[in-house]
Parts: sequence; structure tokens; C-alpha cells
Amino acid sequence: MNRILIVDDEEIGRTVMEDIFGRYGKSVSVSTGKGALTVYEKAIERGTAFNLVLLDISLEDISGVEVLKKIKQIDGKRGNASAVVIMVTAHSERDLVVDSIKSGCKAYFIKPLKQETVDKKMSELGFSQVK
Repeated sequence: MNRILIVDDEEIGRTVMEDIFGRYGKSVSVSTGKGALTVYEKAIERGTAFNLVLLDISLEDISGVEVLKKIKQIDGKRGNASAVVIMVTAHSERDLVVDSIKSGCKAYFIKPLKQETVDKKMSELGFSQVK
């Protein structure tokens, strides 16, 4: 079963992602970048690491791109499989997308999310529905 970390500072954004990505595994949602990093590291320590992270680019406490970079640093220290990070944004700014890809994200979605778009990309990334 996939373990999914959802990071979005807006409650409605977290709820929508929980609904859309719920068919791909069990999710945990947080509202801050710092909270995401704490939950991510604790999951690794417990042996229940996340294999998918859905990360909003615009967070109130720390940018999503910075959270992405820190997740990749954490994964680099692990020395084994790392989580697939997908950026989720209301922005289609080229610079943000390019920076995210350079920093290690595997894909990005522009809000509002559409189930068929998500399903296609998840299939391309090798994720299967569990429900």
C-alpha cells in the first residue's frame, strides 16, 4: 500500500487531494512545510516511509520548493529508495516549475486537479489504484 504525504496550507486543497489520491493509498495531511518535514522524518524512523509526496508550492511558512530540496536531502542520507514528489500549484509560472524539476520533483499538477489528469500521470509514474 502506498503511503502518501499531502502538504497544502489550505484545508480545501488538502481535502480535494485526499479525495483524488485516496484511491492510490493511505494518506496523511499537513498544513505547513515544517510540519511536512517533521512527519516525513518520523515516518522514516518508524519504518513507515512515504513513497509519494504531494506538495503545494505556495506554503505560508516555507516554500514548497525548499521543502522539496530538504526532502531530497533527507532521502540522500537514507541511501535507499526515495519518495516520488509531485508539486501541486495554482501557478503555472515557468521558473517555479523548472526550479521544482531541477530540485527533484517527478511531476506537477496545476489546480484545480482533475481526476482523469491525475490518473494518467500516476499511471505514467507507476502508481496503481488500490480501490
